[in-house]
Amino acid sequence: MNHMSEVEVHELEKNASAVVAEAAAGETVIITDRGRRVAQMPSIPTSPLGRLLVAGAARPARRDIRELPAPQRGPHLSEELAAMRSAERF
Repeated sequence: MNHMSEVEVHELEKNASAVVAEAAAGETVIITDRGRRVAQMPSIPTSPLGRLLVAGAARPARRDIRELPAPQRGPHLSEELAAMRSAERF
């Protein structure tokens, strides 16, 4: 889970390396100027899915995959294809 912390601009100037290390470790750092939020420093996602989520090209799953119902058994595809091909020949 991504945590957030806040840092004042003057603290960022003094401790830039430590603040960047927090962001690199997955922390989202909110930068404030006199108590007012002015910027955000998120970590860069390392996974392809994380990059898609940040870019808005994907959305997070609504449910955990373990909550999904088991797949329903259907017809055997080979038999269905054979029946379709058989029907096309006549």
